[in-house]
Amino acid sequence: MEAVSIQPSLDNGLDKHMENFVAAIRQRNPQILHAPIEVGAHIAIFSQLGNIAFRTGQKLYWDKEQQHFTDQKANRYLASVYHNGYKYPKV
Repeated sequence: MEAVSIQPSLDNGLDKHMENFVAAIRQRNPQILHAPIEVGAHIAIFSQLGNIAFRTGQKLYWDKEQQHFTDQKANRYLASVYHNGYKYPKV
C-alpha cells in the first residue's frame, strides 16, 4: 500500500453522497452505491451516540441488545420530545 498525501477538502462530500444515493434509488439499483446502506446507518448511529455523549458530558455505555444506554439521563436523548401533544406514530 502506498501513502497518499493529505489534500485540502474542496467540500464536505455530502453532495456527491446524495447524488449517488438518489441515482441508486432512481435506477432501482443498490449495486451502484459507493457504500452499502448498512455502512451509512452505522455511521449515523455512532455519530448520534457521540453527540449524546457530548451533551451529557460523560462516558457512556451502549447496550447493543437492548438498544439503549446504561445511563437513564442519556436515554432521554434517544427519542424526540414533540410539542402540543403530537406523537410520532410507531411503525
